[in-house]
Amino acid sequence: MSQDSHKGYLDAHIHVWEFAIFNGFTSLEKCLNLEELVETLKSHLVEGWAVGVRFNQERLVEKIIPGRAFLDHAFGSTPVVIVRTCLHLAAANAAAMERLGLFAEDGLFYEDKVFKLLNTLITSLNLEPGEVLSRGLKELKQLGIVKAIDMGMDRHKRPFFEGLDQGVEVDFYTVDFDLLDEALGFKFFLDGGLGARTAALTKEYADAPGNYGILNYTDEDFLSLVDKVHRKGKPIAAHAIGDRAVDQFLRVVRQSRHPLDRLEHVQYAREEQLDSLAELEIPVCIQPIFSREISWAVHRLGPERMKTAYAWGLMKDKGIRLLAGSDAPVEGHDPREAAVTVASLKDGHHLDFEEVLELFARANWEFYNG
Repeated sequence: MSQDSHKGYLDAHIHVWEFAIFNGFTSLEKCLNLEELVETLKSHLVEGWAVGVRFNQERLVEKIIPGRAFLDHAFGSTPVVIVRTCLHLAAANAAAMERLGLFAEDGLFYEDKVFKLLNTLITSLNLEPGEVLSRGLKELKQLGIVKAIDMGMDRHKRPFFEGLDQGVEVDFYTVDFDLLDEALGFKFFLDGGLGARTAALTKEYADAPGNYGILNYTDEDFLSLVDKVHRKGKPIAAHAIGDRAVDQFLRVVRQSRHPLDRLEHVQYAREEQLDSLAELEIPVCIQPIFSREISWAVHRLGPERMKTAYAWGLMKDKGIRLLAGSDAPVEGHDPREAAVTVASLKDGHHLDFEEVLELFARANWEFYNG
């Protein structure tokens, strides 16, 4: 089945506002070393700021994240902000932090602080949110994406979406309980990401002994919040990239459940966890384009854990209901690009080209339209 089976693609997991923001700043994804990164930023200033997005230290020869000391030396009084492609980490120099009123000793910001930094940056640059969003939605429409489900709406961003009509319908999950009544459901971030080594693992990172990542909630706190959402008749969508976060999700949904509860990402899960997800009929929203991370994720997880990492085909074979999203701007937003990426893989990582497009063109629509 192809895109023609519906009026277009539905991206079931995207950060629309952040995607639109990223389109207006300098991409660092092709930089191969720190010198090239600095030169790229200095040649593309925005209102006197050096702002770089889609940064991934794994592509650099140096394999390091430039912190405050490096950025202060390289940019001096020019404010600079760099956002890692995963959206779980950002770096800033002293000049940028002073102007933004946000501070970190080493210049590194993690998790929810990244989103606060981005929103403050837009205000500082006097960018008009409606224009930023309109350009982003037009780009989605050009790829045949006619519906986008935003996975992080809050009170700050919500007014930006009022009255916009670029041929792309936007529904959302919220991270703000005040918006829950009009949202599809509530979004929880159970852990971080593999790139920043904040995804929660049961065994330590292969390339960072002693580091097990971060769980953002205790089981008790998570269950209390999930119950609060379910009592409103709404489902949850839970970001879980590492297997320790998947464990926590499974423990909690066994105690409190809505039929439309979703699990997001699942870049690494143990095989028995996949069996449990299938048995409990938990839909998993995957990001096939994330398979491009495999070349460096093996250093984080080691070869043994990689057998059930990015295992979209294995999930399908076990009977897990799959949905699909891009998680843009974390990765590319073209469903066809995602399909090509996964079709080239083998064994449990593989899905056919048409299978991936069916997720965007059929499975996502069926989940939300019955």
